[in-house]
Amino acid sequence: MVNNNRPFQGCCPLTPIPKPPKQRFICPPGQRGPRGPQGISGSQGPQGIPGPQGPPFQGLTPATNLMYFTESDGKKLVYTNSDGNPQFGTTQILAPNQVSYTNLFINGIIQPQTSYVVQAGELTLLSPIAPEAGAPITLQFILINQ
Repeated sequence: MVNNNRPFQGCCPLTPIPKPPKQRFICPPGQRGPRGPQGISGSQGPQGIPGPQGPPFQGLTPATNLMYFTESDGKKLVYTNSDGNPQFGTTQILAPNQVSYTNLFINGIIQPQTSYVVQAGELTLLSPIAPEAGAPITLQFILINQ
């Protein structure tokens, strides 16, 4: 059998149809469609190699927690040892070099360290306004004993 004066090879004696040219977009693409549903999770991979051994556990580091309690009168910004309430804790305001950490709480809210100054026997609030009268003031001293 012959097709266009060429011998036939293959299953059909037809001339192949050329592919249409690639279409070009005339307009920009539209909005992205909604995300499809989550597919199923794959199987768990193999377990990795173990990490390095950590340092041996030496037990808990002994620490002491002391608290100075007072109450705002709505006017004062400076508190001293004599303002402390012995019923709840220590009446001594310790110097920063005697403790590891100091935290100040006014009305139960921790205060940034930039808002107060602690010296031996004295706590100074750096705010221009005193806390509301009756607001509890707690100065916490943490001593890490090593």
